[in-house]
Amino acid sequence: MGWLWFIVLYTLTCVFFLPGSILTVGAGAAYGFWGGTLLVSISSVAGAAVNFLTSRYLIRGWLTRKFAQNRKFHALDHAVAKDGWSIILLSRISPVLPHSVVSYACGLTKISFLKFSLASWLGFIPISAAYAYAGSLVGKVARAKAGIPHGTESWIFYGLGLVITIIVTILSTQLASRAMKQRLHPDGPAGSGVPTSET
Repeated sequence: MGWLWFIVLYTLTCVFFLPGSILTVGAGAAYGFWGGTLLVSISSVAGAAVNFLTSRYLIRGWLTRKFAQNRKFHALDHAVAKDGWSIILLSRISPVLPHSVVSYACGLTKISFLKFSLASWLGFIPISAAYAYAGSLVGKVARAKAGIPHGTESWIFYGLGLVITIIVTILSTQLASRAMKQRLHPDGPAGSGVPTSET
């Protein structure tokens, strides 16, 4: 039941553009690294799928009018039409575009729901793992304060793991951001006419 309620709550954060970082860390603290990673990745895809289907079938007209003059959306639409799988995968790793916005916007494109969901799930795994690992450390600290012992070697291992996780997350995010910008602006910001600061 805890997993089901978590998925529902996380989906709502995606629908209403609320930050889900506290929930992702909490999943790692409550269910450990592997359980937290699996739960957060599933929840992320569930939220993305709801946004996608809502955009495609319920509020398509309103969103079309809302994004009509948005240059970033037109760039994303063009990129998805050309290379949808990799664009969605990169958008999930990269913070260039907010995840909820990408999900809603992709519902207006011609990409299939299955391809969208699978690419989203694969892209969500790295960041899900990073947050789940941080949360698992929080859970270990809480259990240590509650009297459950952990040796010095264990804490050294946990600390090294956290440092490696942070480094890998930063590097993968930077690489994904660079690749995402190149896909959206193949001729550079000046040539594409899409300002990077526009929301």
